[in-house]
Amino acid sequence: MTHTDLIARLVDCWNGKLEDIDNILAPNFIHHETGIETTGRDEYKKTVSRYRNALAGFHTEVADTIEQGNKLVYRFKTTGKRDNAPVIFEGVEILRIEGGKVVEDWVYLDAIGSQLKLARAHSA
Repeated sequence: MTHTDLIARLVDCWNGKLEDIDNILAPNFIHHETGIETTGRDEYKKTVSRYRNALAGFHTEVADTIEQGNKLVYRFKTTGKRDNAPVIFEGVEILRIEGGKVVEDWVYLDAIGSQLKLARAHSA
């Protein structure tokens, strides 16, 4: 599996194919996100489910990818609806790969941009 395939499969998990997480992430996978750190596949599945349950029509797509050594970086855009208002947020995820599996990631969300978009949607 190429690194591009790995990113595509991970994004497919975020888009609802949670059963594939065990094939993509190492058992001791560590997830870092502002204010959140989880360890293991099961905890990551819970994190993905929380996001998916928070937005109706949750969908993530890849905008750009960069590869350097055992690290992959991709920029993403997520869309959905909350209280019938459109929600769009963007972010960057860094993946560390070992043995063809993701062993650690760091996620950075554009929280300010997301809040501004949400405020505009509610005031329209």
